[in-house]
This record gives sequence, C-alpha cells and structure tokens, in this order.
Amino acid sequence: MTFSYRQARERRALFAFGFLVLVLPGAAPAAEYEVQAINYRNYESMFFEPDFIKIEPGDRITFVVTDFDHQPQSVLVPTGAKHWQAEKGQPVTVEFIQEGVYIHDCAYHNVMGMAGVVLVGSPVNLREARQFYEKYKKDTFAMNKDRLDVIWNNWGQSKNSSSE
Repeated sequence: MTFSYRQARERRALFAFGFLVLVLPGAAPAAEYEVQAINYRNYESMFFEPDFIKIEPGDRITFVVTDFDHQPQSVLVPTGAKHWQAEKGQPVTVEFIQEGVYIHDCAYHNVMGMAGVVLVGSPVNLREARQFYEKYKKDTFAMNKDRLDVIWNNWGQSKNSSSE
C-alpha cells in the first residue's frame, strides 16, 4: 500500500495528536458532590450532611434542601472567593475554585448551629477560619455550639496542619 506525501503527512499528524491525547495529562473532570440540609434525623435536628467535606479546586457542590425551608449560604470564604446564597427552599450549586476553608450555614437556622465546613485543596486560610468560627459560634449559635468542634479539634492531626 502506498501513500501520497499528503496522506503520509496527515497520518503522522493524526498519530502525533493521538499520542498527545493519551500521554500528556489532561485536566481531570470536576467532581460533583451533594450536601443535604436536613430538618430532623436520628434525634438530631437542623444540620448539614455531611457537615465537613474535602474537595479539590474546580469541584462543585449542590446544597440540597431536603425537609424544610432552609437557605444555605456562605459565611466565610477565602480571600478572592465569592460568597454565595441559595434562594429560600431551593438548591444551589456552587463551583469552588479558590483553595481554602469555607464555612456555610442556613440563614434561618444558624442560631441552632446549622453550619458546615468545606475544605477546598489546602487550608490556606485555616488560622482565619478558626478565629472566625470561634467568634461566629459564640455570637450566633444558641444551641449545638459544639457541633463543628470535632472538625477543628482534629484538624491539627492531619498533614495539612502546617498551614496554621
């Protein structure tokens, strides 16, 4: 089988393109996660499940209202990141681009300790987030004041604790 110069050149270009696609690392597709805003389950009320989630930059989380009129919203984001808020009773999908610790709550049930933490990549703002959380829970939570303490208390045991 013989090829013209043009056909041979096209085959080499196709081979080179295929090689690049297979060998060079491409951008991994962003992962999709779900956090549920829950009214009541197993003797616990007004909470997010999970209350802590670790994701990578570019991943997306959909905050789903499952039982009641909740309104998930960010209350602390890393420098340069945008705050977000769901419409009352509606889900919201957030793409997390900026690395760091994000704290979110329910606008209507934060007084009940309905809050959660998202860690995106490295905890570049861990010190700021801890300081914010201590003041936030003191000033905002009327009950369940220790709900997220286990996250903060165990953080120092992880490899990421050097970011403090």
